[in-house]
Amino acid sequence: MICAVELNALAAQVLGGRPELFAADFEERCGAISAEFAGRSVLVIGAGGSIGRATAEILLSLRPKRTLLVDLSENNLAEITRRLRNAFPTNAPDFEAWALDFTGAPFEALLGRERPDIVLNFAAFKHVRSEKDTLTLAELLRVNVLGNLRLLRWASAHGRPTRIFAISTDKAANPASCMGASKRLMEQLLWAAAQATPPAATLLTSTRFANVLFSDGSLPASWLARLEQRQPLAAPGDVRRYFITPREAGMLCLLAAFHPASCELLVPRMRDADLQSFDTLAVRLLAHRKLIARDYGEDTAAAFANLERDAAEGYWPCLFGSADTSGEKDFEEFAEPGETDAAGQPYHDARCLLPKREHSWEELGSALDALARDCADVAWLQATPKAALVARLAQLVPSFAHIETGYQLDRKV
Repeated sequence: MICAVELNALAAQVLGGRPELFAADFEERCGAISAEFAGRSVLVIGAGGSIGRATAEILLSLRPKRTLLVDLSENNLAEITRRLRNAFPTNAPDFEAWALDFTGAPFEALLGRERPDIVLNFAAFKHVRSEKDTLTLAELLRVNVLGNLRLLRWASAHGRPTRIFAISTDKAANPASCMGASKRLMEQLLWAAAQATPPAATLLTSTRFANVLFSDGSLPASWLARLEQRQPLAAPGDVRRYFITPREAGMLCLLAAFHPASCELLVPRMRDADLQSFDTLAVRLLAHRKLIARDYGEDTAAAFANLERDAAEGYWPCLFGSADTSGEKDFEEFAEPGETDAAGQPYHDARCLLPKREHSWEELGSALDALARDCADVAWLQATPKAALVARLAQLVPSFAHIETGYQLDRKV
């Protein structure tokens, strides 16, 4: 695993060396964020993932009273624990780690025992490719939506914590994928929980963010593995996205987590020049390795057959095709009609949105309880086609317009 410093430096170079986003905003507020930690404990769920890891590293440098790290992956959790112990070889901040599923009873027991003051939730299915059939969609909803419902109900019932932050995605705006729709539904859960009696927390916030370059499981991260394993790089040439570095993602998440107003969304202020195609980024990565991309289009056999010859000549075979998989939009957006700017706009590099509130706490809870029962029923899962579950999700997310092509990313190299 490439170290965080090297990964951030590589990401910045591949993005063209633009000024670091959110650094000025974070510098202005890190003192106030640190002051809010005084005498309080912070729970980071999904701490072993790319964005949770980047956020936890910055968080620990601000030295909360106590930090609790939770992740389902014991391997990722072990790595972030080692990374943090080495970052603070002496006088380390107080932190502990648990390999737990945040949707399960052992995690709820941890909540009851530790009673954290602040919760940052990064646990999620985050890839568009996660929707394949009814089974994968049900699992995506269990984690992205139903797990958050359980967390919010616990907080409401126990009067803790004071802050809850849950990460969203740019794909929640006018969602075309089930992943994006699930995160939009998660946002609605937050805003509904803020209006519950009692509310789940004093402050509930979120952020939609750009693609994090080289995040775990992402296409750019796979390029590093493909180079190491001497395989062609693959990328769509007709899809453009906004990208930020892992460190930028961590700073944006902390800004959103400690935003002073509840029920507001932070989104990056990106420039048109920041919109990048995947094939352009692949070419830049190869140039950083002193290699020139040689495009074989969609001729996979030729790309593999010519790899050694190309490499010997200073080239690298690439498969720059077109996007034809379910849920993929060919453009990026962070807001949709009906979402307005909050008053003040205090950030240089982030825009503060007032989202639409589409459900009450009681209404949404009842609908999701019914969904939870079905998603836990093996016979229902086996008998229900994906389209029926997609339609049910669309009933809860009015702006969801699913793009279904019948093709999945796991059929591509």
